[in-house]
Amino acid sequence: AANSLLNQYSKSIRYGFALRSLFSGLLIPFGFAPFHLPGLAILGIALLFLQLRNQSLKQSFKIGFFFGMGFLSLGVSWIHVSIHSYGHLNTIFSAFITLIFIAYLAVFPGLGAFCYQAIASKRSLLLNCFLFSATWCLSEYLRATVLSGFPWLLLGYGQIDSPLRHLMPIIGVYGVSFIACFAATLLASSMQAERKKRYLWIIPCISLIIGPSLLKNIEWTSTSDKPVSVGVIQANISMRDKWGESLFWKILQRYEKAISNLMGKAQVIVLPESAIPVPINYVSDILEGLDLQAKSSGTAILLGIPQPTTVDNTAYYNTLTTLGTAQGTYLKQHLVPFGEFIPGPFQTLVEWLSLPAANLLSGKNNQSLIAVQNSPIASLICYEIAYPNLLRKQLPEAEWIVAISDDGWFGHSLAMHQQLQMSQALSLITGRYQIVANNDGLSSVIDNHGYIVSSLPTFTSDILEAKIYPSSKASPWVKLGDWPTLLISFLLVFVGLFFRHYKKLI
Repeated sequence: AANSLLNQYSKSIRYGFALRSLFSGLLIPFGFAPFHLPGLAILGIALLFLQLRNQSLKQSFKIGFFFGMGFLSLGVSWIHVSIHSYGHLNTIFSAFITLIFIAYLAVFPGLGAFCYQAIASKRSLLLNCFLFSATWCLSEYLRATVLSGFPWLLLGYGQIDSPLRHLMPIIGVYGVSFIACFAATLLASSMQAERKKRYLWIIPCISLIIGPSLLKNIEWTSTSDKPVSVGVIQANISMRDKWGESLFWKILQRYEKAISNLMGKAQVIVLPESAIPVPINYVSDILEGLDLQAKSSGTAILLGIPQPTTVDNTAYYNTLTTLGTAQGTYLKQHLVPFGEFIPGPFQTLVEWLSLPAANLLSGKNNQSLIAVQNSPIASLICYEIAYPNLLRKQLPEAEWIVAISDDGWFGHSLAMHQQLQMSQALSLITGRYQIVANNDGLSSVIDNHGYIVSSLPTFTSDILEAKIYPSSKASPWVKLGDWPTLLISFLLVFVGLFFRHYKKLI
């Protein structure tokens, strides 16, 4: 009996690290919308840094992996809703697929922790703070880019609710991730320091978090004083109704009525992603009628609609098209893996499971900008909001941003709130007003400082009327992008490698 108790105790110690890592990771999502507690995200990173102290490479990877499992399991739990409700898989199987996907994503913080331990200094705690921040930042970048990437819940996005937000127009989301992570390591170092010396770590930590407030009055772009009136139609149509043939004409009539009510009142009318859920050539006569009405009233209409890529309508583009006083079309470039396209290696698996085939194609890079009453604008469709560089390619020519979405795929989950927060970050780092049109809620107008000017509640049908102001010039991030942050992170990794192994080189 005594031996059995000893064995159980040793196992609890051996696997206790996993529970601690999961707990630390679970703090991270609370730093993001809809919770808006950025300090908890910094605390979670601090606890991870503490837990990695004096660990082996193998153990460090495990700690980082379980940390990732904790923070992503809660943070992107909405993936299960999409797979279960609209992929038509039972709860157990959809939960299993979601778990596999989250485990894959958790590999990246695991690799970050592994790389940090491989280069960590045995002499300088301050250098370790820099090295950990660099490896975390690089692991986020890899997660956002490898195999088309999944840049959800990057640490920098959550800091839009802290004074670090004022650094975003300068160093972007990854740069703010680096600074937030560095502040977290300073906090953790204060916990390790002797009581009399803790202030040597706490003061720089607090200064680093609060200091960027000194930049809040700097205007990186120039904003016009001539407003543009806009109307956003939020229909709140369920995904099952939206694609049901029997309800199509009712949906179309609802949109036509809302557009008619806004004609002459709003200079720009925006409808969400796939607002009209049939190919554009099926309703060409209706769109021509709306186009004539819009031109006669001096109104621009932007709406989401599928556009066929083949004569037999077997493949489509996810499109933002224009009517009235707007010209041009935007074809979605970055499609959602498994939702809008199936990666090649998984084609066989999808066929074996008899899942619906994805038939969307991605648009070309460097498309001409849509022009609204001769003003060029930047366009994003749904998932593309998570990729700031897609927006950066359209700047500084674009004077404001239109982002259309339909988050009905994710039900009553965190996804919609997280996506709106990313939209706020895009407006902040580019200094541009933004119109966010979402089918099922949180349609918003965001100002050039990333603040929400006006917004509609979730899961309601309504019309949002507001004003936006065009902007010109470019913020430092628009000019330089993420390369300065990534280059500094790479250089720090090389510095860590040199100081860790310089004796062997000599």
